[in-house]
Amino acid sequence: MKLYELTVIINSSLEESAIQAEIDKIEKQITSAEGKIHKLERWGVKRLTYLIKGFNQGYYVHFLYEGSAGLVSEIERALRINEGILRYLTVQAITSPPKEKEESEISSEEPSPVKE
Repeated sequence: MKLYELTVIINSSLEESAIQAEIDKIEKQITSAEGKIHKLERWGVKRLTYLIKGFNQGYYVHFLYEGSAGLVSEIERALRINEGILRYLTVQAITSPPKEKEESEISSEEPSPVKE
């Protein structure tokens, strides 16, 4: 499985619960196809550079997930027909997934000295 980044712009005029429902749909689609979400960032409402479907603001959400190439096409198909989604972009990530530290590693780390 490969690592992908997906950035979605959701219609910001939707209610907060509807925006959350759109995010949950994408999460469910990834996990139901045996994908793994490594990171989910809600960037919030941002002003668009130009009008998209008549809107000048959008709610940005960024996913970093692992999945098959077939999963990417399924997600994009669903996003294309969803009227609540203004734009989306999927790219193959060139970074490795974030490594989860074990409890013992976290407690044994010392802060690095500050250079002046």
